[in-house]
Amino acid sequence: MKKKLLITALAVMLLGSSFPVYAAPEYMADGNIFDAEWYLEQNPDVAAAFPAGVSAEVLYQHYVTCGVKEGRTPYNVLTFDPANVLPYQGAAETMPDTPVPSNLTPSVSFNKDAQNYRWYNNYNWNWADTVKSYLYENQIGGVTRVEYINGEIVVEDYDNSYYLRSTRTIPMELSIWGGFYAGKDYNFVIFGQENASQDNGKEVVRVVKYSKDWKRLGQASLRGANTTVPFDAGAVRCAEYGDYLYIRTCHEMYASSRDGKNHQANMTLAVRQSDMALTDSYHIVMNSSVGYVSHSFNQFVLVDQNKNIVTLDHGDAYPRSIVLMRYKGAKGGGDKFSGGVDNSTLLAFPGQTGDNYTGASVGGFAETANGYVTALNYDGGNRGAREIYIGYTSKNGLNSTVTPLTASAGMQTPVLVPTGLDGGYLMWTDAAGTFYYTRYADGGTIGAIATANAALSDCQPILHNGEVVWYVTTNSVPTFYRINAASTITTTTANNT
Repeated sequence: MKKKLLITALAVMLLGSSFPVYAAPEYMADGNIFDAEWYLEQNPDVAAAFPAGVSAEVLYQHYVTCGVKEGRTPYNVLTFDPANVLPYQGAAETMPDTPVPSNLTPSVSFNKDAQNYRWYNNYNWNWADTVKSYLYENQIGGVTRVEYINGEIVVEDYDNSYYLRSTRTIPMELSIWGGFYAGKDYNFVIFGQENASQDNGKEVVRVVKYSKDWKRLGQASLRGANTTVPFDAGAVRCAEYGDYLYIRTCHEMYASSRDGKNHQANMTLAVRQSDMALTDSYHIVMNSSVGYVSHSFNQFVLVDQNKNIVTLDHGDAYPRSIVLMRYKGAKGGGDKFSGGVDNSTLLAFPGQTGDNYTGASVGGFAETANGYVTALNYDGGNRGAREIYIGYTSKNGLNSTVTPLTASAGMQTPVLVPTGLDGGYLMWTDAAGTFYYTRYADGGTIGAIATANAALSDCQPILHNGEVVWYVTTNSVPTFYRINAASTITTTTANNT
């Protein structure tokens, strides 16, 4: 009631006898941008308090006086870019130097060190977990955070100064979180559910397509698929080419007729985005000549510059290695990916086939001009502390080498950040929390290793405005880390708190 009275009182103070019709987003007298029509549409309580034809300047005064404090926004931050309005006609000195602070509150989570295998217990555990934290560039020139937090999918749009401008929650459609992928034209969320009864008709994976403003547009479903638990003991990663989305993941399979156990292996899907048809999938027990890896404890996929579909798996059985696979008959942009592959072993593990402990974890996979780069840690097969390694596989011949980078031990799962076909950044932390980073180049060479006051999470860094950007939370709102062209790291807490 107090809120309504305040709005009404303000309306009485500000109203005159007649008002022009407002139009598109426009500059106000103080140099800020305001969309009166959108403001009224989004705030029916304000619309009810003011008569038809109220001027944009009067509504803007309501926004300045009350709306900012109440978390209202002055225009649609998802579809309107202030940089694209007509040039400002007022005095240059009246243009605002800083953005309007946000009164929305970012969600709190804890994702620090979540890039580590089974990060919430011990980084020496044996397999990856599904990624929960993501960033992508949004339509307002900032970044959007997508994170699976306590059973909910939180989506937060930040402007270029890392102020939170809008937030929403996307419903979980099946009980198991798989992952998220920000495609060129659409967003995708991947869900799953258990199939303990081994029912070939039960949906085990659902890929849901959304527009960039998060309208649900369709889905593709995988049923049965020799799956009792999707995404078990591994991850979900995606790549796209043209109209096709390629998904590399894993699953616990139906009980084996040989020993009665539910073994784990990788699994791959192809989805045509235009009609969300599942055009190909591979989930049966076979061998590495067709892309099958058992057990596969982490999975990566990319489509290279020659349209080759290339994958990377961390296996402990068949094969017992970190193995790169390039599909021979299929190309990016086609219905099919399944068929024969060319294999290249980066690192073969000692020990018994199927022993879950391999002493390694894989943290990144990227293309360069002449090859593919892999980031990992490894204990050398001695069940001790781990060091950081970089792997390089040539495109011509798929010849692989793996090179240790650190003399010190206790290094956690690294993160690889491609910035182009000439290379990018390799980042990692040690058991004490010290952050390290270096440039890598085509061929798998690296530059000087530096340290900084920073941290890592399972948020894969992205390129934004010429910088590498990622975020970390520690029972807190996000802290955004940025590496600029001079390789200097800066930090900004969400909403500059």
